[in-house]
Amino acid sequence: MASRDQLRKIAVYCDKYNMKRDDEMSLKSGSLENRESCTNCTHYVSRRCELNLIDKVLSAMSMDTNLKS
Repeated sequence: MASRDQLRKIAVYCDKYNMKRDDEMSLKSGSLENRESCTNCTHYVSRRCELNLIDKVLSAMSMDTNLKS
């Protein structure tokens, strides 16, 4: 299971990230809950990515980091 910090980073790098838009989210405008994170994505249901992208994006991020080292 990815950490909260990882879920935020994944959302930044994920091509399929699609932020949920609902009344509750709009009421919290500007709060920490509204920043990009897998937990705010339409594909994140029941604490998992329906597209199974979390591990793939984490791996790509890890490889990118290794190349920069």
